[in-house]
Amino acid sequence: MTKRFYIAGNRLLTHILFWLGYLLVYTSVHADGEDGLFNYFLSELQRLPAAMLVTYINIYVLFPHLFKQKRYIAYATSAIALLFVASLLDRILLERFIEPTFFPDTTYYEAIFVWYLIFKVMLWFLAPVLLFTLLIKVLEHWFDQERIHQDTLHEKLEAELNYLKAQVHPHFLFNTLNNLYALTLQSSTDAPKVVLKLSGLMRYMLYESQSEGISLDKEIAHIRNYIELEKLRYGNRLDVSLNVSGEIEGKKIAPLLLIPFVENAFKHGVSHETDNVWVTIDLKVKDEWLSVKVENSHTGTDSSPTDNVTHGGGIGLLNVKRRLDLLYPDTHRLILQKEPEYYTVDLKIKLQ
Repeated sequence: MTKRFYIAGNRLLTHILFWLGYLLVYTSVHADGEDGLFNYFLSELQRLPAAMLVTYINIYVLFPHLFKQKRYIAYATSAIALLFVASLLDRILLERFIEPTFFPDTTYYEAIFVWYLIFKVMLWFLAPVLLFTLLIKVLEHWFDQERIHQDTLHEKLEAELNYLKAQVHPHFLFNTLNNLYALTLQSSTDAPKVVLKLSGLMRYMLYESQSEGISLDKEIAHIRNYIELEKLRYGNRLDVSLNVSGEIEGKKIAPLLLIPFVENAFKHGVSHETDNVWVTIDLKVKDEWLSVKVENSHTGTDSSPTDNVTHGGGIGLLNVKRRLDLLYPDTHRLILQKEPEYYTVDLKIKLQ
C-alpha cells in the first residue's frame, strides 16, 4: 500500500493493527457461545498463517501481475488455487504441528485430505480475507489513478494559465508603446512621464503578478496607474472616473484579470474618437463578490469588444474570458453589451 494508506504513516503498525482486527472480527463472528471467547481466539490464531499467506500473495503477486493487468480469468484461477493451497497448509499445520504440540492430551490423528474441512476453510475463513484485501487494492489503485489524473489536469491547466498570463504582457506592452509613440511624434513633454508610468506598470506585471492570487488593492492600483497613463495621452478631451467601494482590504484576485477590460474601453471607445469621450469604471465588493462595471462612449464607427470576441479578434478579451473559465468556473458572470452610444462590460466574480 502507498504511504498515505498507512496508519500514522507507519507500515508495520498498519499491518499489526490489520491482523489484530482480523483476529477480533473472526473471533466474534465464529464464536457460538458454547466455549469461551478465548478458545475461539486461539482457534483463529491457528489459522493466521494461512490467512497471511493468502493476503500477501494476493496483494503483492496476484493483484499487480494479474488483476491490475486486467487478466481476470488468470487471476480467478490463481486465486482459487491459492485458497486451496492455503487451506491445505492450514490442515497440515493444525493436524501435524499445532495440535500434537500444544494439545497432545486432547488431539487424535486425522487425515489431511478431508475435503469437507478443506473447502470449509477455503470458503468460510480464507475467501473473505482474499476478497477484502482485493477490495483494498482496488480502492488504492483507483485513488492512485484519480490522483494522477488530477495532477495531470492541474499541470495542464497551470501550463495554459501561464501561457495566457504571458500573453497579457506583450499585448499590454504593445498598446502602451503605441501610446508612447504617438506622444513622441508630437514631441510632447508628457513622454518622460509615460516612460515612468510604463516602468511602474511593467514592474508590477513582471514581479508582483507572478503569484496565483494578488491583493485586490494592488490590482486596483495597477488600474489607476494605467488610467493615469491614458490621461497623459488623451489630455482634456478624456473624462474618466474610477469608483471603488465595499470591503476591498484583505481580498485577493488573479493578477492582471481586470486590466484587459479597461484596456478595451480605451481601445474601442476612445482611440478612434476625435470628440470628447468618457470612460467609467465601478468596482464594488459585497458578500465575497466583486462587481466590475466598465462603460465607455462610442459613436458607432468602431467595432465593439463583443464584435471582436465573436469574430476572432480582441486578443485581450479572448484571453481574459479563457482565464475566467479556468480560474473561476461557475463562480463568475461576464456580460458584454453594445448600446447605441456606449459599451458596457458587467463582470461578477466570487472572490476566493
